[in-house]
Amino acid sequence: MMMAAVCMLCACTGEQTAETAEQQTLTLVLWDYDKISYDRRLVEAFEAAHPDVQVNVLSYPDTYYDQKMESLLIGDKPVDVFLSRTTMSLKHLCDYGVVYPLDGLVAEYGLDLAEASSLDALRYDGTLYGVPYRQDRYVLFYNCDLFDRAGVAYPDSRMTWEELHQTALQLQDALDGGEYALMVLPMDIQWIASGRVWPMDYGDPDAVERLRPVMELLLQMQEEGTAPRYADCIAQDVAQQSFELGDYAMYVGGSWYVNYLASDQKAGRTDLRWGVTEAPCWPESGEDGETQIFSGMSICKNSDNIELAWEFIQFASGEEGARIMAEEQMQPAYMDETVEQTYRENFTGEYLDPAILERAAYTRGGMRKQDDSAQQEVLCNGFRKCMVGEWTVDEALANMQAGLEALAAAEAAG
Repeated sequence: MMMAAVCMLCACTGEQTAETAEQQTLTLVLWDYDKISYDRRLVEAFEAAHPDVQVNVLSYPDTYYDQKMESLLIGDKPVDVFLSRTTMSLKHLCDYGVVYPLDGLVAEYGLDLAEASSLDALRYDGTLYGVPYRQDRYVLFYNCDLFDRAGVAYPDSRMTWEELHQTALQLQDALDGGEYALMVLPMDIQWIASGRVWPMDYGDPDAVERLRPVMELLLQMQEEGTAPRYADCIAQDVAQQSFELGDYAMYVGGSWYVNYLASDQKAGRTDLRWGVTEAPCWPESGEDGETQIFSGMSICKNSDNIELAWEFIQFASGEEGARIMAEEQMQPAYMDETVEQTYRENFTGEYLDPAILERAAYTRGGMRKQDDSAQQEVLCNGFRKCMVGEWTVDEALANMQAGLEALAAAEAAG
């Protein structure tokens, strides 16, 4: 590799050292660098191992990262490595032709993840355009103190949503005013829908009917008081870290929140006693029921440092990067017994279900060609209006179906 060649040259001539060699700059684009410990540690470790390299980090807030990052790359700005929050964002950039294909680099230099099925998730039209360095899933967090008060056993394995509902009813009897069995975020439906809804065939005339039990369950939990009213969650801007206030017994969220909890505990911002297990499921979901979220690293096509960019990706997605991620309580895409043990040793909660560290048996092959963000917004809009009482379940489903059909007709008309 280029870096190895540089080191050999220095050794042969004796004219340069690591301290005097000409500095190289690697430009990295990501989100929330000032808030996230693991990305900062990856960069610092790479620079320590490569003293002649300076990593120039461009960071944007999570809320509008995709738009900023896409504008940067499409505008032909000098970028070497960029992180993608979603496969759909990466797909957009592939369509614009600004992403460097990686299959040749894998063949020439190798990659720890080369045999991993998760690598296929970042293929587009059969070509590899990204390497996952973390792989998240939905999990169930629970407040040990509230479970203890209610005399309810901690959940230590995956429940169905109906079993979670029954657990919520047991918990609520022992909770005080302002405390709830389940915390709800004012966001999209995927946290509760899981495999029952995604992936969805939008052309299926009965597609939106799959949402009925999801919506009916949450409405029922609102009415009985085991979950807060959705309108109140919106008004109060409830966020994932609201769980640390101690007013909620359970929360279904991303596995990345383990990192936030651990960081806040170490900083003394919370003394919550908590555990984590697999997210509840719909029994009929089968192997599609596991929702996987990949965060990938890619190379900009106009990079002048392709080999150096690839070396950074190898480092971050490989064994050394995975160890750092595990120490920071993030689930790396690279996972072996040593990395898993590192994750366990650094866990700060009361109980860790080992199942959340297992690799999902099912991985969807490749990025979707269709941009279904408009269809998802139709579903999410109908879901929200139903939750706040503007539409009944029947009205919401009918309006969602009409919205999907209107999008299909517009697409057919060109």
